[in-house]
Amino acid sequence: MVILELPVQSCTIVQCGRLKELTVRSHLGKNSSWRALSTLVLSLLIVPSRSAYGQSLVLELPPNDQKIIAAQLGPGVVGKALPSRPIDDASTYFPLHDSASIYQVVAGPNAGKTQTLGVTKARRTNGKSAWCFQFSPSLAGFIRQTPEGDLMMPAISDMSEGVVVITTPANPFVLKGMKPGESRSYVQRVMVNQLDDPSDQEYSGSLNGTYTYLGTYLVTVPAANYKAVLFRLKCDGKVGPAETHDTAYYFFAPGKGVVAMIAQENATAFWLIHIDTKSGKMLKKLMAN
Repeated sequence: MVILELPVQSCTIVQCGRLKELTVRSHLGKNSSWRALSTLVLSLLIVPSRSAYGQSLVLELPPNDQKIIAAQLGPGVVGKALPSRPIDDASTYFPLHDSASIYQVVAGPNAGKTQTLGVTKARRTNGKSAWCFQFSPSLAGFIRQTPEGDLMMPAISDMSEGVVVITTPANPFVLKGMKPGESRSYVQRVMVNQLDDPSDQEYSGSLNGTYTYLGTYLVTVPAANYKAVLFRLKCDGKVGPAETHDTAYYFFAPGKGVVAMIAQENATAFWLIHIDTKSGKMLKKLMAN
């Protein structure tokens, strides 16, 4: 009789969770094959008990992202990493109802100020609802929910400069089914049109984008402490005369929406001239709906 013991520490291919020890007992005759025994052992080891994506994952914030966020929002805003799960319902993280919130601007051209930013609904002639989220008092993104449940942002208007930026396909905002650590890449066409004459296309170009679900973290902002999921949106390309390189971050808390963000304040300056108007903002107060 031979006893083969394989402790989990020595099994690099084990994916099935809490396997502590596997003991195989077999009567080995003179002509028995070790290959058959090895095949049996491996077949037992590689069968997972549960899908890895079905479990919660704790993802530490990458050092480079940590550095950028600390510079824009301040040290100590992002705390410990928490268990993350796939996004089952995008509207849980960005509730689709009329609301207004006060944000404290902590970095960028308006640092030290507060801004009242809102989510508003507009009803179109076909009866469907369209939503608008303010990044700043003059910059707003239009949001639509796809039949699959994704929240997408196909256009951004800059009222101070009188332009609308249209992206095809639309920018992702919150995507249903995203898994912790997952990235999705896309190539999009960008058009910058005049608001007073949408047929007047001022500039156009293309961007390569990457949207990443970085994980869930304890976030401390003036309003409260929140368990928030973090998404990073990176884009590179050329629109008009300027090369574009940007990274935006959005923290979403269930039932609250955006509790902190790092994003551009001025569409024209950024998209066309590439003047960095990036601003860090934290939720200061949720106002009554």
